[in-house]
Amino acid sequence: MGEGAGEVGVSILEGMDHSSGFVALVQDEREATVIRRELDCDVRASVHLQDAASFLLDVRAHHFDLIVDLIADEHPKTLRLGLGLLAAGGVYLASNLESLSHETLARCDRQPDERQSPLDPNDFEIARWGDHLNSMIIVRRTERVRKKRRSRPPAR
Repeated sequence: MGEGAGEVGVSILEGMDHSSGFVALVQDEREATVIRRELDCDVRASVHLQDAASFLLDVRAHHFDLIVDLIADEHPKTLRLGLGLLAAGGVYLASNLESLSHETLARCDRQPDERQSPLDPNDFEIARWGDHLNSMIIVRRTERVRKKRRSRPPAR
């Protein structure tokens, strides 16, 4: 999402499995035209020219393994929607994001929306990255598997 989505998309596509899919979401008509031209021959890629929040609401039945948000700080609602669509074990790369904490995630759900399921801040791990540390990697935790206790061998 955001300006530069095409450049990021081309890099991601190069390393993607052939059975995967890639969606570039842009808000600028010119950028959409360029990306469509560049990615036209790759059946894994699609380009959507749409407002990010409305797109995420349209696809809310799906889950994504990777979301790259180049404008996270500008649209907290979009960030919240995207995190809700992140699959277990999925990664959300948010650039230009000044702050996000478990408290911030908890506040996102104080005004519930019937179209969105509530977020549990404990479902996410957050780490900063980048030269100026203004970008974040947010990972949705997978369900933890409890270790089984091994039974002791019978006493002789």
